[in-house]
Amino acid sequence: MKGMLAAGILSQIPLAWSCSSFRKPPATDIFTAQQLKIVRRVQQILFPDDGFGPGATAINADKYLTWVLSDPRMDPDDKDYVFKGIKWISETAVEEAGKDFLVMAHPQQEKLIRKISRTDWGESWLSIMLTYILEALIADPQYGGNPDGNGWNWLHHYPGYPRPTKELLYGNILNTMKKQYEQKI
Repeated sequence: MKGMLAAGILSQIPLAWSCSSFRKPPATDIFTAQQLKIVRRVQQILFPDDGFGPGATAINADKYLTWVLSDPRMDPDDKDYVFKGIKWISETAVEEAGKDFLVMAHPQQEKLIRKISRTDWGESWLSIMLTYILEALIADPQYGGNPDGNGWNWLHHYPGYPRPTKELLYGNILNTMKKQYEQKI
């Protein structure tokens, strides 16, 4: 059994070498200041701090999304879609209300998001944004979301153990496997 496991891992070493270029760029490189403000406002509307649990801000949903979009292995079309949605929110705000989304009062922003959610693109884009918010809620805090396990605490969830070490975090695991393989050669 151990031999089969080792053979399986060793057969993936070329993949590990080819994918070992993960670098976590600074968070400020992903969004412009205006884009980040729009993302935060939309996240707060989708997952508000309503007194019953942590909202998007408390779980660092924006930081988690930034981390996800920083992954060079992310499908470029998926990444582009997130940015297109931000642009569409801005454009729709101007078309519908005659003003920038960020200067709209909170109730106006909520009303606009409700209206957008009834369009094909809006339903799809908001669904993706909500998925990333929920991932931030349950992800290991080492990935930028769920600080201090806020989401876990709210859900009464106990993370699996052992939790990933720095060497076994996504983005580092392939380099760790490569080093272990090279040590055995």
